[in-house]
Amino acid sequence: MSEQKPKLKKVIGLRNIVTDGKQWKYLLFYDLDRPTEEDIDILHDYMQTFAISYLIYKTKNGIHAVGLTPLAISQYAGMFLCLQEDIPEYYSGQTIRLSRKEGETQELLSFNLGYPVIINLLSIYRKRFPHLPIKHDKDVLEGWRLVFEKFWTSKV
Repeated sequence: MSEQKPKLKKVIGLRNIVTDGKQWKYLLFYDLDRPTEEDIDILHDYMQTFAISYLIYKTKNGIHAVGLTPLAISQYAGMFLCLQEDIPEYYSGQTIRLSRKEGETQELLSFNLGYPVIINLLSIYRKRFPHLPIKHDKDVLEGWRLVFEKFWTSKV
């Protein structure tokens, strides 16, 4: 009896690195597979403590958190370590899936745009969640380039 191989699908993801052409910074991504209300509260608290604009949305199998503020590597590492210790997940934080799964609907649960925002990153999510406000003030960060990648997944 042969074992069936899982179906693979190519999807588009966003890497957690951004550049303005002079320096590299990091974006905080976090996935919660079986989040509790307490987990989401912890996530909100850390985003506030580390002064990160963010959005949190529900997907087919859990919750995604996307930081919209570029971080120095030390700030990113500290934040990711805190999350791993307080809300342990088997997730590297390197890439977040942008492609939707078949039949997937996504629901914006919360957001905070009170800190600097990479405008082209916010624009990607505004297409998905049109009720997100357009941010036009001194905290808009323009000229940052995002890094996309294609990868194969069996999680369809």
